[in-house]
Amino acid sequence: MLLKHNISFVLKQHFFQYISNPFSKHTINRAQIVNIIGLCVSGAPPQIQQFPDDMKILAGQEVSLLCQFTGAQPISCTWLKFRKPIQEGQGISVVSTDSSSQLTITEGQQEHCGCYTIELKNSHGVRQAALNLTIVDKPDPPARIPAASDICKSSLTLSWYGPTYDGGSAVQSYNLETWSSVDMKWTDLASCNSTSYNVQNLLPDRQYKFRVRAVNIYGVGEPSAESAPVQVGMEEDEAEPSDDGRCHVCEIEVKIVTVIFFLFSRLHLEEMVRLGKFGTVFKLIEKSTKKAWAGKFIKAYSAKEKENVRQEIAIMNDLHHPKLVQCVDAFEGKTDIVMVLDM
Repeated sequence: MLLKHNISFVLKQHFFQYISNPFSKHTINRAQIVNIIGLCVSGAPPQIQQFPDDMKILAGQEVSLLCQFTGAQPISCTWLKFRKPIQEGQGISVVSTDSSSQLTITEGQQEHCGCYTIELKNSHGVRQAALNLTIVDKPDPPARIPAASDICKSSLTLSWYGPTYDGGSAVQSYNLETWSSVDMKWTDLASCNSTSYNVQNLLPDRQYKFRVRAVNIYGVGEPSAESAPVQVGMEEDEAEPSDDGRCHVCEIEVKIVTVIFFLFSRLHLEEMVRLGKFGTVFKLIEKSTKKAWAGKFIKAYSAKEKENVRQEIAIMNDLHHPKLVQCVDAFEGKTDIVMVLDM
């Protein structure tokens, strides 16, 4: 009768199992390391035991990505962002052991957003795991300079663009501030939800300047650039008709607005129409006229990808034919360009 002595004891996170046959002419002694779920580690490819899910971190906070793994040694660990190896330095560090690897970002900022992948490799195989890191923050300042129009005796209309980046959360409102040549200081004027506001009760004996801050759930952003000084008190003359009494229509060139949030202040996003290789098309409804348009959302992460889309828009500007789809507007964000097209 064959008897076996099976002695097992715990060594860190693994079982060390010693197996012998005392009645064999040739002593059979072998040792193998078996992990806690019964898989033999010796000769095994890397196995990921723990890896974080997608993360959303407030700007300025530390980011820590920890991966724990098993497998036959040696195991090489490589962290990648958008499939390119991450270089240590400038607040980014990597510490790896035989069973774990941790990537740390001292202060998370917008440039750290993206898809992070760890690649584990040994002589028996390769394993990967990935997550998306989002850094959220207060909105950027509204783009460009607020502009005054419809200037009357005691009022005007102030218009502005949304922020170039909303901080990872939709802009909830805008805070308006005003400065006068009499008070010589900035004071709160109003809060509104759109990108224009009718300013009332202005006095004619002073000049005014305006600036705007965007607000999201993470706080109030920095102010926009100051508007040009403006003074009320005289109504603008009404535009005179042309000599021939006809309406002159100029050919309009589509230019890219550098703030994608401005798109959603004018257009309502409805259902997806088509998902293609080069972009996703949604139905858009213009809020003021209820007219339907097609919005082609194109992912453009790099400067080269954005330039290619701009060239496409430039070509469409040069092609005007009733049988061709016309591009009527375009909006650009951090990683997207949206072309507004005829339905």
